[in-house]
Amino acid sequence: MKRSSMKKRLRPLLLAAASLTVTVAASACGPANEAAVSAKPTVAGAEPSTGSPLSPQASASSPAASPAPASSRPTPARTTSTPPPKQAIVEHTAAPRTRAAWPRVTFARLTFEIPPGWTLTKYGSDACVQPAYRAGLPTTFGCAGIAIKSGSIAGNELRLYEARQPGGWYAATDVQPCPVRPTLADGSFNGITSGTSSPPVESGLRPVGSRKAAYDRWTAACTSGYRFSPQAWHLPVSRVLFLDYTGHAETARMLESVRFPG
Repeated sequence: MKRSSMKKRLRPLLLAAASLTVTVAASACGPANEAAVSAKPTVAGAEPSTGSPLSPQASASSPAASPAPASSRPTPARTTSTPPPKQAIVEHTAAPRTRAAWPRVTFARLTFEIPPGWTLTKYGSDACVQPAYRAGLPTTFGCAGIAIKSGSIAGNELRLYEARQPGGWYAATDVQPCPVRPTLADGSFNGITSGTSSPPVESGLRPVGSRKAAYDRWTAACTSGYRFSPQAWHLPVSRVLFLDYTGHAETARMLESVRFPG
């Protein structure tokens, strides 16, 4: 009887202890714990808000995982294309051109080259270097190329030649025919009408071979209106005068090739 009565006394105490345990467990899962859960950070990569921490109500209205803003999205790696290497520029140096040989002749103790197909014609102390075939070419004082005078040289109207002499190229006392078309279409004479006694328009020193010559250039004209510029290179020591009446491309090389005796 004593054991059964003791059990009856202990039963109310056990029921009270069990009730107390349930109450404590329920309080541990209450509002305080819910607030702690809502204060946890949002999805990784999201930009944090400014100001006070989010309240439980604000966190409840916000989506659990908002998409990351465009500016915070990872930028794909930029690939850089390497340009192809430039081809090396190779300069090819052309072989120097060798000048074609010109025949060398001698006059007034000077040697010089003349163009192929040209001839040297001598008239005592004078000479003319001109093309072998000269039909239709400008011709002055019977020379269709470069005239050469030596010794006692006749200048303007047969006076002794001097550098810078007015009309020094014109060694005649009468009217000479124009270098081109001596006869006009109507059959009249086409003569040299100006420049026969005019001073040079250009004077100075110009090279002839290894020496300097007194250079003069004049202007002249014909009845037909044809104009030309006689040029002269005078070597007073060698007593030689080169005359190019109408201008030839070959004159420069011929003068450059002059060689003096000794």
